Amino acid sequence: MAKLSTIAELMKEKQVEILDAWLEVIDRESGISSGMQRTDQLMSKEALRVEVKSLADALTLAFSAEDYDNLDAPQFEPSIILLREISVSRARQGFTPSQTAMFAMSLKSAILQFMQQAFQGDPIRLNNETVKMNVIIDRLAMVTFEAYALTREEVIMEQSRSLLDLSTPVIKLWDGVVILPLVGIIDTPRSQQIIAALLKGIVDNQAQVAVLDVTGVPMMDTRVAQHLINTVDAARMLGAEVVLTGISADSAQTLVRLNVDLSSLRTSGLLKNGIKDALHIMGMEIAPKGIAS
Repeated sequence: MAKLSTIAELMKEKQVEILDAWLEVIDRESGISSGMQRTDQLMSKEALRVEVKSLADALTLAFSAEDYDNLDAPQFEPSIILLREISVSRARQGFTPSQTAMFAMSLKSAILQFMQQAFQGDPIRLNNETVKMNVIIDRLAMVTFEAYALTREEVIMEQSRSLLDLSTPVIKLWDGVVILPLVGIIDTPRSQQIIAALLKGIVDNQAQVAVLDVTGVPMMDTRVAQHLINTVDAARMLGAEVVLTGISADSAQTLVRLNVDLSSLRTSGLLKNGIKDALHIMGMEIAPKGIAS
């Protein structure tokens, strides 16, 4: 075998051995942190080996260039694109940030033993090649982490939007009557989402009356009251009447103390009374139990 002089030559000559060592490091490192799912629990070994080989092939080509110590060089673009794709996929699969960064970082220890063997007669070259490899892989690890972080932010925003949709369900109660039970804190972004959901529910169900129940809203103050007034005003612009229910005694006292005027709103303390009021607006009555309607 000819004497090896570069990392690229080493990765070509010892590809199978390096891949096996790389997979072994990933497997070992993934089980170090307690409570963390192992990599092989999140993806198959076959899929992992495909990723490892794809990245190894891309890096081998990149290291073959003269300026292989410059990550900004064009030959590293395929490796960077591949790592970003892998990071995005892992962020959505449930991998931790450390597992994602380790995918690239673990190549260091996997290939180092082979570099020591290949360059054992030339310590200066060993040192130079090791330094260059460390710089490139460290920067590649940063690429993976940045892609992972951006994707996790997108996932969190998607989940937040889903939770908002679930927390503002407009339910058809009767022909012409819908109900929107609110739970949680109402801030400005949430109020905008509430208005949009209520208006859509009114249009979709051709509702004439909407029951807005705030039993699950923990805090009522001037700001929340103004959000509710805005919601009612928006519904009225579509020709729908709104019945506000669920204001507790404590909330009522707070609103009075703050001089909040809700006289323009149709209110009812209990949800069942609010529903009766809504049906009354529609010209319907709930017959007392035991009495035929």
